[in-house]
Amino acid sequence: MKRVLILGCNEITRRLLIELIRDPAHVSDIYLASRNKEDCNELKNLAASMGVRVTTSGIDVSNVEGAMMMIKILSPDLVVNLLPPELALDAMNLAVKARCDYIDPVLFGVPKVPSNMSLLSKQFEKFGEFQNNCRTAVCGVGLVPGAVNTIIRQAKMEQFKKIDTIDIVAVAGERKTQKVRKSDVDYTLYAEDVKPPMLAVKNEPGEMVFYIDEGKVVEADSSTVEAQSFDGSTVFLASSPILTDIIKEFPDAVNVRYFKLGRKSPKVHVAPKEKLALLEELGLMSDKPVKVGNVEVAPIDLVASILPKMSEKATSKESDDDRAEGLSTYEIYISGTSKTDDKEITKSYIIKGDNDKTYEKYNQSAFDFMKGSALIAGVKLMCKDKWRKPGVFTPAAFDCESYYSAFKKEGITITEGEGKPF
Repeated sequence: MKRVLILGCNEITRRLLIELIRDPAHVSDIYLASRNKEDCNELKNLAASMGVRVTTSGIDVSNVEGAMMMIKILSPDLVVNLLPPELALDAMNLAVKARCDYIDPVLFGVPKVPSNMSLLSKQFEKFGEFQNNCRTAVCGVGLVPGAVNTIIRQAKMEQFKKIDTIDIVAVAGERKTQKVRKSDVDYTLYAEDVKPPMLAVKNEPGEMVFYIDEGKVVEADSSTVEAQSFDGSTVFLASSPILTDIIKEFPDAVNVRYFKLGRKSPKVHVAPKEKLALLEELGLMSDKPVKVGNVEVAPIDLVASILPKMSEKATSKESDDDRAEGLSTYEIYISGTSKTDDKEITKSYIIKGDNDKTYEKYNQSAFDFMKGSALIAGVKLMCKDKWRKPGVFTPAAFDCESYYSAFKKEGITITEGEGKPF
């Protein structure tokens, strides 16, 4: 049993807290700390309603001196970091100074270009410090790379003598609204409505991403490679931390790609006819120059110069109304040599989650639910000393079967099937 300090209060924290309370064999004491102590107190009241006392505190992990005062008082055995990824190194520093174990769900600072020579993420810079303390830090204990890597390792152990191709597809569900609503239409009057450009505006190129082809890292425009997911959604090539993880853990896999849904479509623009008609009526659509003082200018040019340009409008952020609904899937397609008869085979492993159900029950997306399930499984294994090794690691450093069974028990459902090369 461990004294567990959870940094950060969010919906995953809520789930983890409830699970640790329901299964008291893992922890002796639970501490919650976040920059906003009120969020912690809400969860403290939840724990109290379940008959468990939880200690809460405000904390700024970047303020080492202040944070260490709290750490010395609490003296935790394990720090569970659920703060934003960019605070991972600060949280790890606290664990080092407190000489305790550490776990988090997300890798931070993964190199942009996949490589088997670079560190997997910034967290691994702390390897020596945890090793010197004889303490264990396990990072990326979420869906990626933790659960996904483990599923691939389990597949290799059961099905494959050798893996040569891995394709991963992330589909975060459908958007709430498929039809165009009034709020999806942009009626702003732009300069291009008044005076169309002489030359057609070219589409912006997609983001530059990376994949592995015949053992070599290849850079490509994300918009140039597309495919169809399990449910028929169009997905595009993308970069992911899982690529570097796979290069390190599965050196035989010479072809590795990651796909996801494309960028959110912009609002439909409709030129406001009434405003254009008013400009026409006022003579402001004329291209004949008029003299104003010592300057001659065409009214249409003047109007166009003061209106916003469509090409410069900011991309709108997704709102709560844009949250995913329906099924989210995380698909893994593995090709290689069969373990039984040396034939080339392809297996598919589909992780499914229902966004409508996870939002209703846990107030989080299906992908966040999957991430939480993978983390909760890892926390329980650490509390039972099943993950014990001095240094910084991902779940790939430990027994595959126990973690695979653990996160399935926490709610990750996997459908295995025969497939064809993606």
